Amino acid sequence: MNKIISLSIACFTILSGCNNHESVLDKDYLNIAHRGASGSTPEHTSVAYDKAIKQNADYTELDLQMTKDKKLIAMHDNKLDRTTNGTGLVKNKSYEEIKRLDAGVWFDKKFKGEKVPELNDVLNKYKKKTNFYIETKHPDMYPGMDKQLINDLENNSMLDEDGLKKGKLIIQSFSESSLKNIHKLNESIPLIQLIDDKDILKLNDKELKRLSNYAYGLGFNKDLVNKDLVEQCHKHELKVHVFTLNNEEEVKEMKKFNVDGAFNNNP
Repeated sequence: MNKIISLSIACFTILSGCNNHESVLDKDYLNIAHRGASGSTPEHTSVAYDKAIKQNADYTELDLQMTKDKKLIAMHDNKLDRTTNGTGLVKNKSYEEIKRLDAGVWFDKKFKGEKVPELNDVLNKYKKKTNFYIETKHPDMYPGMDKQLINDLENNSMLDEDGLKKGKLIIQSFSESSLKNIHKLNESIPLIQLIDDKDILKLNDKELKRLSNYAYGLGFNKDLVNKDLVEQCHKHELKVHVFTLNNEEEVKEMKKFNVDGAFNNNP
């Protein structure tokens, strides 16, 4: 009987260990595809996401804007001008108008016909293929963005406890109020507070402790990161993710500082 109990405990321990390592969050370093594989394909398009997945990125980043009819779309800018053949603010256009635009030809004519994706479509298409790292962009411009994001995530079965523990989703923002809204709606989602360059000097122990009450980690401009800053964050059990890298040399440099992950244009 004792042998059976001992064997059961051993098996449970092994299985528990395996389960712990099933989470991508347990990795020493996360390779995050910046707007998809945006160094070689038009950002926030299917071709960019497909390439990032093919390159085995740990996460695919999605920047969010909100249309006039309250649809969340994947786009970095709050204006259409840079990455489509349209003009004007996203918030003044319906999604029907935006999805008729070309989001690929600006990058290279061979990508003509790529479209601006709606968040729901991206989640539905890729949720079994990649993990998502979502940023709420300009949430002060979009009343209800945080709640709509949670609704879209729920509708796509992205908020189950097991999936969150495995690291299927991370949400980041420069907006503290946006992250706190999301934290109130779901305390299990790992949140990354992005830090403005000018605010780095304010990160004393008191401030880091305060941030750790809701944040899983902090995001920094790579040019301002050093080993002391990373150690200070780690002391408060905050992960450190940096933006934005372009090549293997930059990755090696950041790993020397023991950062926990980085956004890369060429994942």
